[in-house]
Amino acid sequence: MSGPRGGGGPRALLGVVGCLLAATGWPASGAARDMPARSLATLAEEYAAAEKDLLRRCTIDGHENLAAIIAAWKLPPAEGRQVVFMIPAAIDTPPCVDGDSARSIWNDFLAARRARAAGTFEHAVFAAAAFDRKPTREELARPDRDPPPLARASCEAVALLYRTLHDDPGHERARIAGGWVRRGDRWEWPEAARRLDKGEAYAADFGWMPTSRLDRYRAGERYAFGRWLKAAADDARPREAKDGRQYNGDHWEIVSTAVPKATGELATALENTRLVWLQVFGAFAWEPADLQKRLAGRGRVGSQTPHSAILCRSREQYVDELRKLEPRIAITAGLYWQPTRTLWCFTEAAGLEPVTVRHEGFHQLFAESRDDLVRLRAEPGRNSGFWAVEAAALYAESIAAADYGWTIGGRDAGRVPAARKLLMEDTFSLPLADLVALGRDAFQASDRLADLYDQCGGLADFFMNGAGGRYRESFIVYLVRVYSGTADPDTLARLCRRSFAELDAEYREYLR
Repeated sequence: MSGPRGGGGPRALLGVVGCLLAATGWPASGAARDMPARSLATLAEEYAAAEKDLLRRCTIDGHENLAAIIAAWKLPPAEGRQVVFMIPAAIDTPPCVDGDSARSIWNDFLAARRARAAGTFEHAVFAAAAFDRKPTREELARPDRDPPPLARASCEAVALLYRTLHDDPGHERARIAGGWVRRGDRWEWPEAARRLDKGEAYAADFGWMPTSRLDRYRAGERYAFGRWLKAAADDARPREAKDGRQYNGDHWEIVSTAVPKATGELATALENTRLVWLQVFGAFAWEPADLQKRLAGRGRVGSQTPHSAILCRSREQYVDELRKLEPRIAITAGLYWQPTRTLWCFTEAAGLEPVTVRHEGFHQLFAESRDDLVRLRAEPGRNSGFWAVEAAALYAESIAAADYGWTIGGRDAGRVPAARKLLMEDTFSLPLADLVALGRDAFQASDRLADLYDQCGGLADFFMNGAGGRYRESFIVYLVRVYSGTADPDTLARLCRRSFAELDAEYREYLR
């Protein structure tokens, strides 16, 4: 069974933060072209009525545990941040569903979720077409209309896609649009499905390998130098990175000099990071027309070239291996080295540092997840806009665990509190007009580099979550321009349709 490894097979996916209609300025009702028949508010009301009846039936029949499961499906508010769901490869019936009465309630619970999912997916399809849709005369005439800077709603379409899968993990069109393939009654990533078809199996500590070999690994043997060794002897052998163990995950090939358990932990952390990134920045990964085709069932999703990572057994080895590439490597806790497209990190007695893995993982995913950008061989932010490269990765540092998966963002998370302190105490704040003009070398040569990083963390949250996500689409389009080498110092202001002075004032008010 495929990843995220170590998590029992569920996939983490982005949920909806704001209301689609409020974010886009579309009417809640009316004759807008191809508008779904039922609004998101109506879908929520219908589900709430079904939930109330299900809980009533649980009370009458004494199904307390089942009632707790149904009640817990209602998400707590997560204003000012994005939520990330855990979505299983298939739905498993809980042990408390025992007997005809409980089974009937459980089936009706799933039916209510499927009904809401079907309506939600219609909204995802509609949102994906927003970039190619002109507002109606009635919409333009609305006195309270305050549309976002860009006409597209790709971020909302992605969020609605995965809200669909949260309610109904078996929704076929949503699964295919998200990139999965079916194997039996489960949905797998294409890379994992291909390995399953070859008769391979997966174990958290060892990755994918032929089933017969994996059985021997689990029994305490290791294969090296063309022969089988005892695990203890192989683990005790010192390694350089060039002859580290090979670990094949769903989307990463890892070379490791650390023990298998640490390598498996890195693989799980990277897969989880990818899942969060894909849902938060799906609008970066997919151009609007491509996303529209996916949701309409016309897109083709194939396997991806695996990403590369190297895990060192200690900080000392990490520094020794990388000093020749990066003279300042000793001050880092991890590195994505773009020339070789490799993520480097290390483990010590306390284990991996998850914040570092997420940060560098975001760097790698932005740099490698779009073939058209990879082919350009551009150095993102070389001449201007480098702050956004770091800001997007710093956003990963705000990931926090939740019962339903994770949250990302929020004014109390990641670097935002430090950014607020700098701004409110007037100790440091570089105006946006100056910040966006900095290229990579000028940015990294700053004598206030640590403060710049904190400010970038605050700005990332502002552009992703400020004003209900008003600038989210603009920021993601800006990132595409930065990574393609086509951004200039005025690009961000043009995309946001605000002057830099106006954005500075809004940012200050947001942190206040």
